[in-house]
Amino acid sequence: MNRIVLAGLVAAFAMSGCAPVHYAKADLDGKIVCNPDAMEAVERQARRNFAQVVWVRCPTATLRVI
Repeated sequence: MNRIVLAGLVAAFAMSGCAPVHYAKADLDGKIVCNPDAMEAVERQARRNFAQVVWVRCPTATLRVI
């Protein structure tokens, strides 16, 4: 019986770590992230030219929250 309760508690704690994070405007405004659109364009061009792309630094974009 104790093992079942302990397993339930462990499962509850593990699943609580998967809850989504709610960001505020101040958390995201001005944050610099990789630009997936620019990366996709470079990857697409490389496929057309049969070239290999190795990313050392990704093209960046600054988030602006309205």
